[in-house]
Amino acid sequence: MSWDAERLAETIRELRAFGDDMTLVECKTAAGGVPENLGETLSAFANMPQAGAIILGVSERKGFEVTGIEDPAAMQKAIASVNRSSVDPAPQLEFFHHMIEDKHVVVVEVTPLMPTEKPARFKNKAYLRQADGDYQMNANDLKMLELSALTASQQTHFDFQIVHGTDTSVLDSEVLEDFVGSVRQSRTRLSRINDDSQLLQIANVTDNRGNLRLGGLYALGYLPQSVEPALGATVAVRLARGEGVGRHKNLKEIEGPLPVMLVEIMNWVRQNSDTVSRYTESGHLVDEPEFPPSAIREVLANALVHRDLGPSVEVGKKVEVRITEKMLVVVSPGGLRGLSVSQLESPELTKAPVNKRLYEIARYLRTPDGERVIEGEGGGIQEILSATREARLPKPQFIDNGVTFKVLFPRGSRFSDTENQWLEELQRQRKRRLVPIEEDLLVNLRSQGGATLQRIVQMYTPLGERACRRMLDRLSDTEFLSYEDGVYFAVGENNRSEARARRKSSDERILRSLGKNVPRVYEAIGSHGSVTIKELQVRTGLSPAQVRYALDPLLAEGYVVMVGGQGRKATVYSRASR
Repeated sequence: MSWDAERLAETIRELRAFGDDMTLVECKTAAGGVPENLGETLSAFANMPQAGAIILGVSERKGFEVTGIEDPAAMQKAIASVNRSSVDPAPQLEFFHHMIEDKHVVVVEVTPLMPTEKPARFKNKAYLRQADGDYQMNANDLKMLELSALTASQQTHFDFQIVHGTDTSVLDSEVLEDFVGSVRQSRTRLSRINDDSQLLQIANVTDNRGNLRLGGLYALGYLPQSVEPALGATVAVRLARGEGVGRHKNLKEIEGPLPVMLVEIMNWVRQNSDTVSRYTESGHLVDEPEFPPSAIREVLANALVHRDLGPSVEVGKKVEVRITEKMLVVVSPGGLRGLSVSQLESPELTKAPVNKRLYEIARYLRTPDGERVIEGEGGGIQEILSATREARLPKPQFIDNGVTFKVLFPRGSRFSDTENQWLEELQRQRKRRLVPIEEDLLVNLRSQGGATLQRIVQMYTPLGERACRRMLDRLSDTEFLSYEDGVYFAVGENNRSEARARRKSSDERILRSLGKNVPRVYEAIGSHGSVTIKELQVRTGLSPAQVRYALDPLLAEGYVVMVGGQGRKATVYSRASR
């Protein structure tokens, strides 16, 4: 992923707003040369599932002030030397040098090792990123890395393992009754089975001798934690310094079957977070929970259902929920399996359950209020993004370090002070109150310099084209938007050439972020006509695999459309209308 000056400056702004380093970004002053603990950070990023960046010449202690470095070229050589000589196996590094606030800043992007190559060690010790720092990996962490390197056929299905000495007598009778009823109602062939014990065996709750499987105990047990204490969760409010004695308040252990835990955590979050006033589409001001319940429910359900049930259970790791003055944090033991964070956030429906049998059981679980525990279609992440946008909250952060999966819900406004002032002035002038999605669209158009209908539909998946058209018509009728040559612009963008230039710059930055060869392939496709894979090879000089690898993100992000079948020679690709 490329680091241009615009992306670097934006990242520094985000760090200042966040007030701390991030899991995938580490800032170091490097005033006295190569930072002493650089090798640990290189090792940690090499062991991550996705690329991380070290920003040299920016001071975390001084509020992410740009301090600069004296000799960027010498710094790059020294870091490359440390990487080659001290980190084993050494990850691939890519360097970017920019002037920020008239000072030299160097970004070192660390490409993670392949799963079979991990762990990378510095001085015979393996490190991993955790929150804002690097920590030495323990035996459980190393075991998790080993599991991630296994093929699907090699992996142990922990949810399918038998819990000897248990039977259906330890299950929660109400949850069990609801589960059996839901299965019979939803699955035609299983509805013909009158024997509950046979149905539970087929549904992977028990084995053929009546012993519970771990997934069945976890999902339906009256108190699964009496057998495996780590099958619970902990919740707490984390106090800032000076708020009182101790570090936490309202610390609570959450126990019981999976649906009961989900409801208890939901209630706890509601009780320990704020109530805020928001405008509805009808223009009424209403009081609502600070964190949208639909988004929190989805994240919590995923944390409970997709948590690791192997090594993490053995060492007692539970699902953790923490509320701080800055954010709500949900941590699930075990990382993602079979997909990346970028795939997770994609508009495409993605399903890659860590615990396949537990996932199937959870599809038929209901909470005491009759709601499904999980949707089962893989579209929950889009619901999270939509709900937080509607609540005017900043976009959640999804962080996978291979050992834990963490979701951060920042508190506060989605927009900067300048953006909020601009929106307020617009609404005052037009004498019309905007709803959150309209505000979000206007801010995006203002920063991007305009967008086509197709791009807007993609940005607001799963809203749909018809709903987007209605929103655009409303905003155009009330003069919040203007329309020219197929592009929608935010009001006040009088200089169209300047707006288009910003939009082009934004597109170029996005293309570079999608992959090394993506801009070259996109340029080769051209503004007119369609091309085949073979023609793209000739135009770019890339191999067929490189061309296809570059086309994948272009198709996923809506920059390119494909006409024809996957893998067919006659299939052609063209630029999407933007």
